[in-house]
Amino acid sequence: MTSPTQSVSEITALSDQAITWVILLHSGNATEQDRIKAQQWQERSHSHQKAYAEAEQLWLDMGDALLLSIPKQTRTQQIPIAGQTRKLLSVRWLASLAAAVLLLAILNPYLGFSDYWLSDYHTAVGEQKNIVLSDGSRILLDTDTAISVQVGQFHRNIKLFRGQAVFTVTTDPQRPFEVTTDDAVVKALGTVFEVLEDNQGTQVIVEEHTVSIRPLTEGGEEKTVRINEGQQTRYNAKTGFEPITDINIKQNAAWQRGKLIFKNQELSAVIAELNRYYKGHILLTDNKLATLRVTGVFPLNDPQAVLSMIEQTLPLKQTHITPWLTLINSL
Repeated sequence: MTSPTQSVSEITALSDQAITWVILLHSGNATEQDRIKAQQWQERSHSHQKAYAEAEQLWLDMGDALLLSIPKQTRTQQIPIAGQTRKLLSVRWLASLAAAVLLLAILNPYLGFSDYWLSDYHTAVGEQKNIVLSDGSRILLDTDTAISVQVGQFHRNIKLFRGQAVFTVTTDPQRPFEVTTDDAVVKALGTVFEVLEDNQGTQVIVEEHTVSIRPLTEGGEEKTVRINEGQQTRYNAKTGFEPITDINIKQNAAWQRGKLIFKNQELSAVIAELNRYYKGHILLTDNKLATLRVTGVFPLNDPQAVLSMIEQTLPLKQTHITPWLTLINSL
């Protein structure tokens, strides 16, 4: 139990120091002198021992979370811990993967550099931007999005390299308005539609009137699909078109108003959405947390505030390993 004389800042400082020791000792680079100093640090008080035990458990929890994200054949042998057998990576593998997660979180804003370099307009993680084209059409770019624009006498072509954007198109029958992604070509037959390009393919949502979507590959015109107002679909070059489904336009467009709306959504999906706006990475350490349900309206520009609000209603807690990595643990 924490001493009543300890302040919150003192407890937080102990936790931060303990995490630093655990990362060092599991890095594969710790010397014998480092191990002696870590042991001496733990022996300073019961609070130091408790902080270290909690940090060690966080390390194991992160290992479990990482195990869920890699192929089974890359996992190593059973390692007995405290009378139980838990599936863990070898210490060196776990250290390497943990370092990789931290590195990915730090470098994530820069991984799309080539997209930014080729683009005419782009947004950083957590940023949104309004663009007005020469023909009067408007584009709202969401977080981490990059596009190039070509407006000519007989065409209006937008290349969406990455991210999400909503297009409000000025009618001009002489100049078709098309959005091209790595997988598909989306053609405006109406005025307002949204396109999301991610690792699952191209998602199209129609807010007003109609659009058509076809594969980018040769002969794709023969596979053109029309989507009407209030509908969505997704196309992936490997799996083809997903079924067209109805969508709540007001709820889906909440990001355009600076909000995130979740209605009975699984926590794993909520975290995935928050990660798009978070300058780092949020990681669930317990697979049981993934299916917890979240309902609410949250501010889009402050993922940490969203996590804190969710933390008040669900049996979980968040731990900040670095400014770029947050772990979500069971209570």
